[in-house]
Amino acid sequence: MAEPSESLAGLVEAALATADPARPAVTEPAGTWTYGELDRASAELAAALAAAPGREPAVDGAGPAPVAVLLPRGAAAVAAMLACVRAGRPFLPLPPDTSSAALPDLLGVRDLVTAGPPPAWWTGPASRVHRVRREGPPAARPAVQAVAGDGTGYFLATSGTTGTPKVVRGSAAGLAHYLRWQREELALGPGDVLSNSADPWFDFSFKETLAAVVSGATVAVLTDRELLGGAHLLSWAADHRPTMVCLLPSRLAALLGAAERAPAELLDAAFGRLRLLLVSGEVFPTPLLARWRAVCPHATVLNLYGPTESTVIKLRHTVPPGATVDTPTVPVGTPIPGTEALLDAGEAAELTLVSDQLALGYASGGQGSATRFGTHPDGRPLLHTGDLARRTPDGAIEIVGRADHVVKRHGVKVSLPDLEAQARTCSSVGSAVALLLPGERERIVLCCTPYGAAADGPALRRLLREHLLGRVPAAAMPDAVRVLPELPLDPRGKVDRRALAALFEPRPEPVAAHG
Repeated sequence: MAEPSESLAGLVEAALATADPARPAVTEPAGTWTYGELDRASAELAAALAAAPGREPAVDGAGPAPVAVLLPRGAAAVAAMLACVRAGRPFLPLPPDTSSAALPDLLGVRDLVTAGPPPAWWTGPASRVHRVRREGPPAARPAVQAVAGDGTGYFLATSGTTGTPKVVRGSAAGLAHYLRWQREELALGPGDVLSNSADPWFDFSFKETLAAVVSGATVAVLTDRELLGGAHLLSWAADHRPTMVCLLPSRLAALLGAAERAPAELLDAAFGRLRLLLVSGEVFPTPLLARWRAVCPHATVLNLYGPTESTVIKLRHTVPPGATVDTPTVPVGTPIPGTEALLDAGEAAELTLVSDQLALGYASGGQGSATRFGTHPDGRPLLHTGDLARRTPDGAIEIVGRADHVVKRHGVKVSLPDLEAQARTCSSVGSAVALLLPGERERIVLCCTPYGAAADGPALRRLLREHLLGRVPAAAMPDAVRVLPELPLDPRGKVDRRALAALFEPRPEPVAAHG
């Protein structure tokens, strides 16, 4: 078992104990929480969660039962997660629109943290409801709970983009290892302001919220409205002047669409203090990096990689100001300390991660998934990521795409990620996503957004087809090219492939009215 000072609970406790209580911890539209308020609120809730009635074992007996956190992005959610960590209880963040108790029942949840009335499905004599109270008398500092230090720290349900959603059992020790790495490698401290664009039920948010807290930095929360489009996001940045921003490539593209049209004074307000741009969650096209450099040349860019099963992030590639990238997409680079990346030689192969800081497995789901856990011959935990990757000439790792996006069309193997990458090399294309549509005659449809002078859809379709000739195999040439003003995004901010595919579903014929 980890020493209390090295555990996730010890890391959080030490950060809260040493932070200036008057410093801003979380800034949101409703106001700013100081570190003193965050410490007090999380300590009070931790005391309630650490009480004996709340420490029944989980359904599978693997440690204390988790606590459901039914709160949106914001200070209360941060306080609730900190309280769970301080109490030695795993946290289970759930979207506020959750309408079923299936997941809490599966995990034996009997404690719920929420702001409003509990949902209709939260019933039963053993169920307890807790609130995060910002105001109140000072709460006693709880004893460091190392119960979950070597075990489960949190549960997260994956998005299910590649099949049935899976519930990942997150490692408390692995999360502590990651948070210490981010704080030290990025030199985060009390003077930093970190964006919070991700919801608490996505591990993307941990590098924005928990990483800020253990560094004594400020979390600046974005509202849903500010995430609707690039102009709103740019305005938010100008108001909050962050030093570190975390974005998925899809959201970065939207931000750049607004920034490239903005006056210099607005760009200076938005990015003048920015020193770090963290990108993760999707393949990062190199042309998108070039566009960012034209807008903000002084910030260091990090492309990060790690499935939910890997514990937030396991690889990173740092692009300092003035550096260039010669590959079609920005590499994810090299593993962080404590992780080894296994990759067979060749044009593209599945990436495998070996680390003692991986997640602890699935609490449910996972059968038949491209992402799967295993054990290295030397006994260390291993994760088959289901992502295809290759090594660049200098040894960095470049993600090509998902293994399950390499498809067979009329018996011929076609790599949709390769088709997308080649489409993005066309200077008139902003984003590109390839789909294989099933049916009597399988069709490859390439959806793209225009960039630069390419404003006319038919002209861009012709230009793109000419660009792809000779660059992709004949079997990979798209049957149709669809030009869209923007690609649909899912709640995480990633391109929503299901929504794109729905655009091509046949519509039912209208039924004629009879007089």
